Amino acid sequence: MKRLTFLFVILLLLAGCRTNDKYYGIDHFYMTEEGDAFSKAYSELTVDIYDWYGSIEGQDGVYIIHYEYYPKEMLKEWQESGYMETVPENDLHYYVASINYLKDRGMSFTAAEEEAINSGTRFYLLPDTLSEEETETMKRYLTEDALFGLSEDAMIATAFNRDPVIEFRTYHPDVTLEVPGQEDISGPVIYVASCQNMKYFESESLIATGVNDGYIRLTYEAYQKYAGKDLPQKLKDRKVTFLGISRMSN
Repeated sequence: MKRLTFLFVILLLLAGCRTNDKYYGIDHFYMTEEGDAFSKAYSELTVDIYDWYGSIEGQDGVYIIHYEYYPKEMLKEWQESGYMETVPENDLHYYVASINYLKDRGMSFTAAEEEAINSGTRFYLLPDTLSEEETETMKRYLTEDALFGLSEDAMIATAFNRDPVIEFRTYHPDVTLEVPGQEDISGPVIYVASCQNMKYFESESLIATGVNDGYIRLTYEAYQKYAGKDLPQKLKDRKVTFLGISRMSN
């Protein structure tokens, strides 16, 4: 009886640990294939995860949250090597987020903007703290980056990939945005992501695991609803596992 009581307490503690995490993300998956078979299986899982996210996109607590920091020295190296023609002069704080996450943080969009984003228009928000010259440079850089590497035979076909349209809007950085595992930030360049306005880089990155690399973030309620027993069988077969951010190793 004492042993059963002890196990019950442990299970309760573990359940408490799960609910303490604000967000859950993909921590790992499992494959036994090797060589070409592994590449094929990985590609198939990449598409399956994209399709699964697309099936629940926009639901309460189902977000894309991702942050990248590019120091100005790295950007300059890209330009000098010929990788990029135009780069910002200063460090770039680049944030990728879904519409519903940004709205939940206090930002607003018109109905026309939401329709465009969900229909495939690649949409960027630039902080109004940039100078006019910095804004024009940033637009050129983001346009070049968005169009780089587009291919008609992409693994995942999106509306943007088929017909690339890009729009920009300024915003006043009076809200903070969360960076899982780090402090909140304010005033980054924001790419407002949807399944249809992604290029290959994002659509194939939804499979990414961990605190820093991951894109898909679920609240605990969304995790219970969409990433538990109702997770598609294809993902269950690959043991796609979600963990709270605090329990991830990277």
